[in-house]
Amino acid sequence: MYYLSMKKNLKYLFFVLFIVFQTQGFSLISAQGEGYSQYKLFHEQKLDDYFVSISISPKNPVVGQQIFSINVVDNITKQPVENLKIEVFATPLFDDNKKKSPALSSSGMKGYYQAILRLEKKGNWVMDFEIDNGINTARISEQIEIFERNRTLNSSSFSYGFIVMQLIFLLGIGFVYFSAKRTRKQISKS
Repeated sequence: MYYLSMKKNLKYLFFVLFIVFQTQGFSLISAQGEGYSQYKLFHEQKLDDYFVSISISPKNPVVGQQIFSINVVDNITKQPVENLKIEVFATPLFDDNKKKSPALSSSGMKGYYQAILRLEKKGNWVMDFEIDNGINTARISEQIEIFERNRTLNSSSFSYGFIVMQLIFLLGIGFVYFSAKRTRKQISKS
């Protein structure tokens, strides 16, 4: 009898947890930089023949994968420039461990190039963008700060998601404990 009552209580507990996760989703517990790509403008610079606009995703750069979207347009005609060779280099400040990634173009979005780098160390990094048109090579250098990845709600320093999960866990244990206690009383009276 006790086992059946306990099994019924656990079903209720799992049902409540299922409803909570369905209504709130797993969006409560997400790491910075996860989810849909959203870009923010990282740097713009006018070179001899080109205007270069560089955007970064995630908006708040954290340890892990960084996506650089590089848009190159002609200064005079304002038309996208194709057939460039763009390489992106990332070097931690005061370190010589340089990472490199080619920026690949897209046939669907002319003038846009995209490079993906995994920056596995927090701190300041020097980003170098080399743009080669076959005749000249131009270089853009800019510094970026990479933050430590933390699992919080809306990227704040306080984790509401962690507290919600702890409350659900404690309430679940309390529910099972008090239900079992009530069932034992009922069994002992019988």
